[in-house]
Amino acid sequence: MKNPYLFDLAKSKPTVTKPAGTVRGAYEDVFPIVKGQKAAMFLVVLKPGGIREPHWHPDAWEFDYCIKGKARMSVVGPHNEWRLFDVKPGQVVFVPMGFFHYFENIGDDDLHFLVSFNNSKAESDDDIGVSVSLGGTPRHVLAATFGVPKEVFEQIPKLHKEVVIVSGK
Repeated sequence: MKNPYLFDLAKSKPTVTKPAGTVRGAYEDVFPIVKGQKAAMFLVVLKPGGIREPHWHPDAWEFDYCIKGKARMSVVGPHNEWRLFDVKPGQVVFVPMGFFHYFENIGDDDLHFLVSFNNSKAESDDDIGVSVSLGGTPRHVLAATFGVPKEVFEQIPKLHKEVVIVSGK
């Protein structure tokens, strides 16, 4: 009989698989005991140069624990406050609900981040990425905001439905 309290995160099927990294998650759809508990955990592994797209979670704060590797993060909050900093194994980062942030692997080995949320949903269900935000904004609005011709934004992709992990190399 399967134990409802135990979930093998490291061996679970990735919810995101890209050349630059993977995301595995323990959330309500795959670990039913957390439904309604406001809890989810994800194991994010980024290859060297891998980047977790800049994004925010409107309905959850985020705790990030660096297991292995070296990360660079930026967190942007109200009042034009922002911090850019490096994270090494054993360190924890807290990102308040709704704060814009990203992380990338700046080391030579894989980066392993354990990410916890006070939300039981899949990360893609509580995530607004910069690519979705820009892709869903009319080009003339972006051009006026940034003071450049709208053609600058023609290559921005339209909306997607998954967590974006890319390579910065």
